[in-house]
Amino acid sequence: MASRRGRRARKCEALSRRALGTLTGLVSLVCLSGIAAIILVIRTTEPDLFDLVPKVSHSDGYLLLAWPNLERGRQALNTVAVPSGTMIRALGYMVERDVPVRDGRRVDSFILLPDIGNFLHPAHRFGDQMISVRLASRHTVPFAEKSLVWAWGALRTLPGDPAGHEPLYILEDARSEPAGKGDIAAYFR
Repeated sequence: MASRRGRRARKCEALSRRALGTLTGLVSLVCLSGIAAIILVIRTTEPDLFDLVPKVSHSDGYLLLAWPNLERGRQALNTVAVPSGTMIRALGYMVERDVPVRDGRRVDSFILLPDIGNFLHPAHRFGDQMISVRLASRHTVPFAEKSLVWAWGALRTLPGDPAGHEPLYILEDARSEPAGKGDIAAYFR
């Protein structure tokens, strides 16, 4: 009888150790996955330009764009703080239009966004927070997904849904050049 109890006790002890080992392994896996996700989010996050305010109103004869000035209320689909035809200079992130574009391919148009999101949370594409950049005739630039760029030209306002997926702004006869993170601190606060 005592040997039977001893065997049961050893068996329960062995099962407990295995269960503890399995639980420890699962907890470790969950923790490591969480840490990996946090690292990926941090490594894929770029500065959000939406809330930045220009230090000066103009640069090289162009109005420096403050992204909040493009925001429209749902009830006022055609009102905007930057009138159509204004010559602006905008700092933003280059993203593809409707079809995928390979990095390095020369393009004559792209979408400009104030934020690119991160690994777990893609960028919001609201109509009043997207600018369709159309470069001047016969001009192209190498496409670089999610790269920081300057774009300048004549801003045209379109009617539409601010929360929709179509850009409500077009930058016509535009020029574009790569920008650096130092430009954020140099031109915005």
